[in-house]
Amino acid sequence: MTKIGYFDADVVSPEEIFMAAGFTPIRLLGDPTIEYDKVNEHVPPTHCVWAKNILEQAIRGLNSEIKGVVTSHGCDCTNREFDIWIETVDIDFLFYLNVPLKRDKIALKFFLDDLRELISQIEDGFKIKIQSEKIKESIKLTNQIRRLLKEISEYRSRMILKGSEFHELVKLSQTNDKNYVLDILKKKLKELKNKAPFTEKKMKRILLTGSIIDDTEFLIFLEDKGFQVVADDLCIGSRYFWNTIEEDKDPIVAIAEYHLSKPLYSTKMPSYERFEFLKDLAGNYEVDGIINIAMKFCEPMLYDHPYMNKKFKELEIPYLFIEMSYNREQYKQLSTRFEAFEEII
Repeated sequence: MTKIGYFDADVVSPEEIFMAAGFTPIRLLGDPTIEYDKVNEHVPPTHCVWAKNILEQAIRGLNSEIKGVVTSHGCDCTNREFDIWIETVDIDFLFYLNVPLKRDKIALKFFLDDLRELISQIEDGFKIKIQSEKIKESIKLTNQIRRLLKEISEYRSRMILKGSEFHELVKLSQTNDKNYVLDILKKKLKELKNKAPFTEKKMKRILLTGSIIDDTEFLIFLEDKGFQVVADDLCIGSRYFWNTIEEDKDPIVAIAEYHLSKPLYSTKMPSYERFEFLKDLAGNYEVDGIINIAMKFCEPMLYDHPYMNKKFKELEIPYLFIEMSYNREQYKQLSTRFEAFEEII
């Protein structure tokens, strides 16, 4: 199986284009168990700890099945890190997808040009031709997966599916062949329809937001502290499947419009639009509180926090902000803060 890896913080990598080219798209995930060794030669100590982790793995050497990596416009840290990838990562194909910050007609045209440049470079680099019909087929497949994930996600709020179990399903969806994923999700949905709610101690209903959270152990840790994640706006979560791509128009245009119409991430502006989405999630899922996780040195999240804190206080929704390093020892060190939050909500 040949793969194209993607490294982004905003779920804007066009998987359908990779699939139409004959590759399996896979999200590059961090590994909280590794030590930083090679990466410290290239980035400062104040570099985003998650991005630093991915770069460490890439410098050491990615899986041989990964034939190329596409990174996309996110925060300033991940944007400039691409220059380091070019110099330090041994891989044949690298592309920087310049996703616009705005969402108007000019931004759409800009994004379309970059998507077409991506297609051109994949075709030249791998000596293939990407057919429009293949992209349309891939859109239909990924839309099926998005709809299934969205339906399955509702079982979290019904206390039938643990937040950690759902997190694993989203990761599986982002790192495997999509036909395999489709089969797994169909079986899971059928299983959930015949499953009773879990009857453990009453868990607090939480909306989880923040930086990229790709370590499922963290969600298991939250569950051990008495929290059930019933909703989220994470890239390894609802932002991956919240909308679908239109199937009856030019596929490149449809992909561009899809990515520019999704719920805002913290790397995009304005903050009040993102807050409105979170407020709706909190109300619709009747959450007991909100947990906002910022990976250490994640500047967009640190920028967002004061505004979010103020707005949720006005709504009298309990809100906990945590800045933490990308390692599992940190979870234990923060136990008392989560325990205290659980007690007050």
